[in-house]
Amino acid sequence: MERNYFGLVLFFIILLTSNEMVMHSEARVCEVPSKTFRGLCFSDTHCIVKCHSEGFGYGKCSHVLRQCRCLKACGRLAESETTHGTETSP
Repeated sequence: MERNYFGLVLFFIILLTSNEMVMHSEARVCEVPSKTFRGLCFSDTHCIVKCHSEGFGYGKCSHVLRQCRCLKACGRLAESETTHGTETSP
């Protein structure tokens, strides 16, 4: 029984120390109003098409202002790309 307990403790020590060595990078999403979308946004599909044409990965209609908002990954994971908007949490 002591051997199983020792093995379990050793396993958790290795697991915890290996997790400390991993560098974590947080993905961020940049969001900006579309420059080419006109009018009120009620369809995410049309918004996505406009955002793709502007170089963004995704688009969605905002619920309150009915604006087409374009989104893409930015921050540490997308350092090579320039940030076109404000950073928000997904």
